[in-house]
Amino acid sequence: MTASARTRPDRLLLGLCWATLLWAVLVLQAGGFTTSIQAGMAFLDWPLSNGSVNPPGWLSEIDKFAEHSHRLAATGLGLLIVALAVAHARREPRRLVRLAAYGLLALVLLQGGLGGLRVLLDQLNVGGEGNFKAVTFAVAHAVNAQLTIALLAAIALGHTRGWADTAASAGAATRRLGRWAAGLTLAVILAGALMRQNRFTTWVSGGSPVDWFIPAQGAGALWWFNFLHRSGALLAALAVGAFALALFRGGRRFGGGIATLLAVQLTLGILAIQLPQNPHVRTVHLVSGAALFSLVVAATLLAHRREGALGDV
Repeated sequence: MTASARTRPDRLLLGLCWATLLWAVLVLQAGGFTTSIQAGMAFLDWPLSNGSVNPPGWLSEIDKFAEHSHRLAATGLGLLIVALAVAHARREPRRLVRLAAYGLLALVLLQGGLGGLRVLLDQLNVGGEGNFKAVTFAVAHAVNAQLTIALLAAIALGHTRGWADTAASAGAATRRLGRWAAGLTLAVILAGALMRQNRFTTWVSGGSPVDWFIPAQGAGALWWFNFLHRSGALLAALAVGAFALALFRGGRRFGGGIATLLAVQLTLGILAIQLPQNPHVRTVHLVSGAALFSLVVAATLLAHRREGALGDV
């Protein structure tokens, strides 16, 4: 693709990406709230809810409203991503960007399947004493949601003027920091999913700042899941902060945004520990984490950007 063509992003594709990204955030918020109030099994069937798209009680009972609205919103997201993939097939000349759109469609189809298996394999449906299979699919569902949003954000980035105008990659140290920041953030997301889906969450009230990162309660797997998520968050924060500083010093995009989201995310994490009865704080913490991870991924891709790579062919 010529340099002049690269300076003219496709506004239709960019607009569709942004609309889909905003809708995906709503779906994530709905799913996070459903998990926060432990309403994931409000309905024992799937994909319908009690055999209907308009089940009785879903507008008046909070657990049914949370789960069914999440399913409806997820269906809408799937249709948007189908439209996005078709639009890229018809309008996008860059092969790697088209493949990314097709990969996004595969991820959202996988996401639906993981969500369905989480319900259908629950101990309430299979009559088992344990719930290992359902929890495994629930964790995979939670992590895949983060990967889906990050890939969607990366595709949107590929349609911006900022991507088109960046021809030189960042230095090797900045690129390496970006990879570490993205990898550690994803690891913290995984630990958080294990903690939330297993309901292995310990809280402190009036504890010292040390307790924010090293749980003062719990034992065994409960303690370890909390420790990995909290202390891992501190390690990831150091990497993300260093990456943001490197971007800022290099005069590159996203450094300030990453630093701001990092501060918000750490604050929300501490509030979630101090306010254990408030599901909204935990839900916003989840959404903010997805935004931070997606921005780190986008900035890392931009740091690796050079003509002839990552979407120019």
